[in-house]
Amino acid sequence: MNLLDLMRESREKLKEHWLIAALICLIYGLLVGLPSELNTYGNFLSLLLAGPLQLGMSIYFLNIFYDKPASIENLVEGFKPLLKVLLLYFVISIFTLFGFILLVIPGIIIALGLSMSYYIFIEEPELTIEEILKKSWKLTEGNKIEIFELHLRFIPWYLLGILCLFVGIFFVIPWHQLAIVNYYNYLKVKE
Repeated sequence: MNLLDLMRESREKLKEHWLIAALICLIYGLLVGLPSELNTYGNFLSLLLAGPLQLGMSIYFLNIFYDKPASIENLVEGFKPLLKVLLLYFVISIFTLFGFILLVIPGIIIALGLSMSYYIFIEEPELTIEEILKKSWKLTEGNKIEIFELHLRFIPWYLLGILCLFVGIFFVIPWHQLAIVNYYNYLKVKE
């Protein structure tokens, strides 16, 4: 897979959605980050919001990729299967944390292996949590290094976003998200 072409293709697809996509990423960041700053229960609230909002963002970027109507309401759609998405989020978080406790490398491998879980959940909501995780792991089998490389290719863009008074980050995040969706589609087609 040519990652530079994938990134270019993702940037082109995002062109007409960039402003709304940046706003959605900003809202996500505020809703997940702010509660932890408010009071002692804020960390718990942030944890409860993170999974459904991540699912909502995944819905939004999948819609852009498939040329379906994408809007800010997609962010709220992640709350519809609330219990299942919370369970998925906590299982992924626990596995990843466990991997990081062992050493950093196993944590990265686990995170990469489970990185397609939300997209699978959206496209196949009838699957159980276990089936979603297994399918994500199988889908990323043999591709984890390339997925990691794709993430690394965005680091210079994030650094540039920081230099632009952090505002630029909210324009890099949508591009990064859509590139991951694009790679997910590549894995699905390749399967």
